[in-house]
Amino acid sequence: MLGGAEEIGANCCYLNLDGTGIFIDAGLHPRDRTEKAFPAVDLIGNRETDVLLTTHAHTDHIGGLPYVMRRFPHLRPIMTHATRDLSHVMLPNGARLLKTEISDHVPKEWLEFYHRDVIEQLRYAFEAIPYGEPLTLRGYNGRSDVKATFHWAGHILGSAGISLANKGFSILHTGDVQFDHQTVIPKATLPRHHVDVLITEATNGALEEMSTIAAETKRLAVFINSISERNGSVLIPCFALGKMQEMLALLYSMMRKGSIPYLPIHTGGMGTRISKIYDQYCYSDPMRRPGFEISDVPQEPIHRFDLDTGSYMKTPSIVLASSGMVNPGTISFNLAQRWMSKPRFGIAFIGFQHPSSPGYQLMNSKPKTPFDLAGTRVSRTCEIERFRFSAHASREGLVSLAMDVRPSTVVVMHGEPDACDGLALEIRERLPGTRIIIPRLGVPYVLDSTQEYLSV
Repeated sequence: MLGGAEEIGANCCYLNLDGTGIFIDAGLHPRDRTEKAFPAVDLIGNRETDVLLTTHAHTDHIGGLPYVMRRFPHLRPIMTHATRDLSHVMLPNGARLLKTEISDHVPKEWLEFYHRDVIEQLRYAFEAIPYGEPLTLRGYNGRSDVKATFHWAGHILGSAGISLANKGFSILHTGDVQFDHQTVIPKATLPRHHVDVLITEATNGALEEMSTIAAETKRLAVFINSISERNGSVLIPCFALGKMQEMLALLYSMMRKGSIPYLPIHTGGMGTRISKIYDQYCYSDPMRRPGFEISDVPQEPIHRFDLDTGSYMKTPSIVLASSGMVNPGTISFNLAQRWMSKPRFGIAFIGFQHPSSPGYQLMNSKPKTPFDLAGTRVSRTCEIERFRFSAHASREGLVSLAMDVRPSTVVVMHGEPDACDGLALEIRERLPGTRIIIPRLGVPYVLDSTQEYLSV
């Protein structure tokens, strides 16, 4: 593991299959802005490097791709068609963040491939393959073919789990996966036959039980009705890719069913561009309602230059704004500062908040009690509520996958330490005798003693 070992970080897994070197994902750390923001590719030494497979377009999985491609320009970057198109939005956005947040902490040459013109050229090298069609890989020093197949992962548009097969040895890498239907995106269809090695995410591994989307939807309706009935507006900080599209569809459904009143919905920024890509795939990729377009949901634009005078300040409304973690300088951060002093208003948190993020600080604050928000001492009078609309599988869902594929080895990654431990212990109880690895950063693991070069 070159990132994402016992954390949700600069996710990157390296596999060497009989002389073919394969990276799975190359992410940027969501919070660390030192050299640890990038995958630790130096740790593989002189091992072969041939292919970069990308599971999906979230920044913690694709944002380090220019950095890794600069180090290994001969790599074949391969992904799904939707991930390739979403990268057109996500990579330039990641480059902007790096220029403002990281440039003082790393050598300038590390960022050479993040210049806009280089990213534009880099994307011409991206190969896109459909779901379910095996691709034959063999590196420059590869001694045998590796079959790679992308499978629908149910996380966001374009997300994929990846299966690999080499000389009778099989590996399944879940990527970020969801085994329950969301509002727009249907559940994963990963293969359920036996594999030798299962490499699984563990985002929700610490949670014994998770509330259902239906239950959380009812709670959200109560919150929105409570705020709107006192002429307040609701701010929902959300990630531009995935969360914004899911929430737009969910809120529109709630309005049409009469669960909440028809309120103006305000959106803006990068999320609007991403929604257009969702609409382009409304027939070709798996969808809960084929043909449904996010643009069918009535929306009003958010303008950075009039955040104080937007109609949502006077008329009960719902505002979906990125970033999901309320990072400084973003629309959600600027609006949250305005929301905090309004007792009639409310903020609904719907996604993961890193403990170091302003969103976490705000979400865990108490009314009228001073707290630190991005280095400033503030207090709030607005109402705050937390909801769980997770695009990641529950612990039980991940254990069920392990039970079905019956691997000899399970590798647990992409989760905080307690999440990795929780999932590992549950699998050990259900599948005694299975080898379970919670990998350390940069430590090589031989997964099959019969193949000298097979390591993760």
